Amino acid sequence: MFAPFEHLLGIEIKLLPDASFRCSYAIVSKKGNLLNIGKYHQIEGSLVKVLESIPRKYPLALTLSGKGIIHKLAISKGNETEGLFREVFPSVERKDFYVQECPLEDGSWVSIVRKSQADDILGKLKAAGMRVYSLSLGGLAITGIWEMITEKGTDFQVDGHLFQVSEMGALGGYLYTGTHSEEVDFALGGGKVPSYALLPYALAFQLFLHDRVELVKTDHENVDQAFHAFLGNHALRKTASVFIFSLLGLLLISFLVLSYYNSENTALNAQAGNLSAAADRGDLLRKDIALQKAKLERLGWNGGYSYAFLLNEIGGTRPRLLQLKELAFGEEKKTGSPAEIGNIIRISGETSSLPSVNNWIFELKERKWVHSVKLLRYQQDNESESYLFSLLINY
Repeated sequence: MFAPFEHLLGIEIKLLPDASFRCSYAIVSKKGNLLNIGKYHQIEGSLVKVLESIPRKYPLALTLSGKGIIHKLAISKGNETEGLFREVFPSVERKDFYVQECPLEDGSWVSIVRKSQADDILGKLKAAGMRVYSLSLGGLAITGIWEMITEKGTDFQVDGHLFQVSEMGALGGYLYTGTHSEEVDFALGGGKVPSYALLPYALAFQLFLHDRVELVKTDHENVDQAFHAFLGNHALRKTASVFIFSLLGLLLISFLVLSYYNSENTALNAQAGNLSAAADRGDLLRKDIALQKAKLERLGWNGGYSYAFLLNEIGGTRPRLLQLKELAFGEEKKTGSPAEIGNIIRISGETSSLPSVNNWIFELKERKWVHSVKLLRYQQDNESESYLFSLLINY
């Protein structure tokens, strides 16, 4: 999300002897820790034709090859690397050239190009709306992907760049031949790409990893300043994005917390209001029940059923084997709600048949006016062979 680049365009522009140009480019994208090469193409012709074929929306990593670019190997003495340019180009004024150094274990490859020649091409690229963030010379930038494409002791050529490989697998020699050889595919990133796409891929590779590898590039001050300005703007945008996302996160958390407490407060207010209203209604209901009960007692209401009806129902359902000894009407306050009052009938009797008692209980439960029937007692009479029982009917 905060990577400086998502896509880079690696370009090699070759200055041919007949004053024409050959351009090879590849678009390289980064996904996570993987670099994938996308579209690649090669075109030859005038500089105008070449520039028309190059995609303009991607940052550029550029290398110049061919006519006017010189490469020489400078061998360092001990650990001293200063003065290598003067060693290989003793009669050349450095101020007139852009210089590139590609360090090796025992020296460096030093490459030069006249500033006027390079600035002319860079100026036309800039005029075409392209952003160049690194300028290299020749094919030595391919050392950044050296381990991916080389085998020990096996020399290879990449579209006019000849690389000699030592028995240890290191870069043993380099020569720009300019020969436009047959297109050979190289294995890269799990696939195969033509040889002309290798160097553009290597240019993009080193720019993607600019903070972890030493770039093989010239000392072009304006290009370097443009690159550092881009990185500075990106760092500023990254800091601003982190600040804004943090601020939005805090605002979101504050909003969620406030919303939660507001909903809890609303629920508590509603609950308090309901409890208060329920208490008020409960008081009114108890008063009303007491008043209505007093009226019903004066009218002999008895739960809405007359004694005659109830006795008739009990007598009509009693089995022949049951003898009733006692029947009493009463009231019983139920637990749970003090305002709820139940009417009961207590029945005592004797029988010689338990199934008859069970059948009578079942018969009574089928009556609409009966709420419940409970067998309170059933035991044998010590003075006879009969059994005593007690029932409780709630209606």
